[in-house]
Amino acid sequence: MRLVHLSDLHLGFRQFQRLTPSGINQREADVAGTFRRAIERTIALQPDLVVIAGDVFHNVRPTNPAILQAFQQFSRLCRELPRAAVVMVAGNHDLPRTTETGCILRLFTDVGVTVVDTEARRIDFPDRELSVYAVPDVPGVRDLTLEPDPAARWNVLLLHGEVEGMLPPHAAPLERAAVEIPKEQIGPERWDYVALGHYHVYREVAPNAFYSGSVDYTSANAWGELVEEREAGLPGKGFIERDLATGAHTFHPLPASRPLLDLPAISARGMSSARVVACPRSTGSPATPSGSCSAISRS
Repeated sequence: MRLVHLSDLHLGFRQFQRLTPSGINQREADVAGTFRRAIERTIALQPDLVVIAGDVFHNVRPTNPAILQAFQQFSRLCRELPRAAVVMVAGNHDLPRTTETGCILRLFTDVGVTVVDTEARRIDFPDRELSVYAVPDVPGVRDLTLEPDPAARWNVLLLHGEVEGMLPPHAAPLERAAVEIPKEQIGPERWDYVALGHYHVYREVAPNAFYSGSVDYTSANAWGELVEEREAGLPGKGFIERDLATGAHTFHPLPASRPLLDLPAISARGMSSARVVACPRSTGSPATPSGSCSAISRS
């Protein structure tokens, strides 16, 4: 039993004002391109199960191009992997504040995706001896008893939320909308695999419990993610392939559509804005190894 774990697609994400020749926000087009490559790689792997751990869209009411892109790619995924189960939970970016609005993820049930958006639900696949306990980002999750199905050979927990204590300081203040769940409540040792969504950097919670991270840089602090990825020796964004029988685990990097640059910091302590702007022009000197331009470092 092999699965692919994707999360935090954030289709429809927009940033800056540059447009493509067809008039779409350039970053929205970049994220759509990365998502398309993720689907292509997933199809090539031919897994038995594909789980999508929430935040499929960046907004509750995504743009028409984002909806079309998602529908086309999920249709392709289900068409080219007819024997694979595909299960999706809603994240905090997917869920409307009022129930009468409805969740747009239900659109994908028509192409063969099992969508869980209003309450936690166990989905059984008897022909595969598989049970997926799917937990969207909804109130009351902390009151749930998360237990596997003893009758199933394979038990997977699919959950969008924040495991307590897992977010680093640069991310925690920005993500208070997500569900917080104690690690003890999840009980990773009870499951064959725990697929987590919400945090945008690939991260191990337990030997069989992981955040796959986002597929592109779509958070409010992408530069903080770059720092964390460098410190962890990660190649960037991607998704997870896991073999439940052997425990073989592979993180598949996804080259971003557009590289994100993190320029060295320049110290301007005690300097006026005019002097900071004039510094590299007046001296013609690049930043020093310490991160300060030569004029500033001399003053």
